Amino acid sequence: MPQSVLAAGPQLPGEASLSAARIEEILEARTRSLAARGAAQEARPTRSLLVCRAGTEVVGLPLESVAEVFPFRPCTPVPGAPASLIGLTGRGGILVSVVDLAVALGTAPVPPEGAAGHVVTLRRDGPRIGLRVERVLSVAEAAVEPLAETLAETLAETGGLGRRAVAGYAHAASPGSRREADESGSGFAVIDAAALLAPLLAAGRPGPA
Repeated sequence: MPQSVLAAGPQLPGEASLSAARIEEILEARTRSLAARGAAQEARPTRSLLVCRAGTEVVGLPLESVAEVFPFRPCTPVPGAPASLIGLTGRGGILVSVVDLAVALGTAPVPPEGAAGHVVTLRRDGPRIGLRVERVLSVAEAAVEPLAETLAETLAETGGLGRRAVAGYAHAASPGSRREADESGSGFAVIDAAALLAPLLAAGRPGPA
């Protein structure tokens, strides 16, 4: 009794010439191409940031805007100054107006007299200005994403961290970063120093004559 034979379907052009090894090679090449494309999409430019703790928040300052860091010491109060302006201190024969970063951001009350910390002097034209922080944590290389409009509006409505002063959000620091603490590992806000100081400068403060 003759056996039934299933008819083979029509072959695609060139199908007969592709060996199993060649097909596997094509699939591997495609996999590598897709992986490389995904890596290229994920790659983002990074910025050098000075990571600090201001009040209870971890924030980053662009390293190019930082001139110097020195230990905080008692300042001479300025009559009629806003709450965020702690006062004046001397550094190398130059007067420095010291602004409490956490108070300026609206994330913490005025620190008690005798509080410790660091002063981050800003690189800028005009009178010397420094930002008091609880602690300088590290120098990090991190990708910074611009602040989304919806998040910016929410911050403005709640009066929380940043509002106009937050330039973006930095993701976890790269493995090569010099770090003193792991507090920045979950990401942090990046501060625009010029935007932060704008209200004070518009009011005629800070800045010794």
